[in-house]
Amino acid sequence: MKVTITGPRSVGKTSISKIVARKLKLKYISSDHLGNDAFRVYGGLDKAMKSGKVLESIKSGGYSLIINTYKKDNFVFDLSGGSFTSNKTPKLTLEVRKVARKRSIVIGLLPSKNPDESINLLFERERKREHFKDMDPKDLFEKTKVSYSNFPDTFNEFCNLVVYTENKTPEAIAKEIVHFIMSKK
Repeated sequence: MKVTITGPRSVGKTSISKIVARKLKLKYISSDHLGNDAFRVYGGLDKAMKSGKVLESIKSGGYSLIINTYKKDNFVFDLSGGSFTSNKTPKLTLEVRKVARKRSIVIGLLPSKNPDESINLLFERERKREHFKDMDPKDLFEKTKVSYSNFPDTFNEFCNLVVYTENKTPEAIAKEIVHFIMSKK
């Protein structure tokens, strides 16, 4: 069984993916961990993203780290939202979506059905993250808004299930996902 869980930054992908993996007795794989390992020479994924090395690598080699993950079996893949919705490399991002959809059950996490509520919630969470602590709040809000805009339509097209996380515990969200997956067997 292969499960992909994706969504915008700060929606709770990691926590929920780990719980789902534990409940289904599957291996947990993180695209962030794959990226950190691959870009360790540049100081890790975050520094490589800021320097443009990640985009350079994607343009030259595609999303090979991600695509190759789908050759494995029995996992829950915590897939970064940017890998699924980025406009910087649209053809390659579309390839990731198609491979994920073909080879796994794809679960999209969104905070709320209301886009404004989603953006506000994600912005508040982003403000607390270490790598955004020095960013101007107005710039961070705009970055969050622009990033979020790609998710709803893309998820409606490519996800097997979209789960709205607002006012739910990670455990309750994981239970909803597991129930959906088990109903597909």
